[in-house]
Amino acid sequence: MTKHSTQIIRAKQLRKNMSDAESKFWYRINRNQLGVKFRRQQPIGPYIVDFVCHSLRLAIELDGDQHSQNIAYDNTRTEYIESQGYKLIRIPNTYLTRTGIDEVVHTLHRCIQDNLDVHNYFVPRYN
Repeated sequence: MTKHSTQIIRAKQLRKNMSDAESKFWYRINRNQLGVKFRRQQPIGPYIVDFVCHSLRLAIELDGDQHSQNIAYDNTRTEYIESQGYKLIRIPNTYLTRTGIDEVVHTLHRCIQDNLDVHNYFVPRYN
């Protein structure tokens, strides 16, 4: 089995086993609800991102508690994804819960419609 086919199998497994936050977020952004097509659990190089809109070169990660323990790995991953021409926004689950999925999706939709830089509207990524 090639590395590529292994990654596709892993992405399919992740789609079947999304977290509660990922499932709720996906329900709000799939089927072109924001005017663009998002895919879930998609490979970008050696990494699989939670959500991606290829036409906007936008990747979204919903970060659970484990991400605060893997900052170096996440930074490497972010650098690679951004080196491929994607903007990556990380939304911690705590932010999603505190702010509310509706508000986060509304902000994302406004950014897409008005061609705004999403980094200015979401919490900063890890340093």
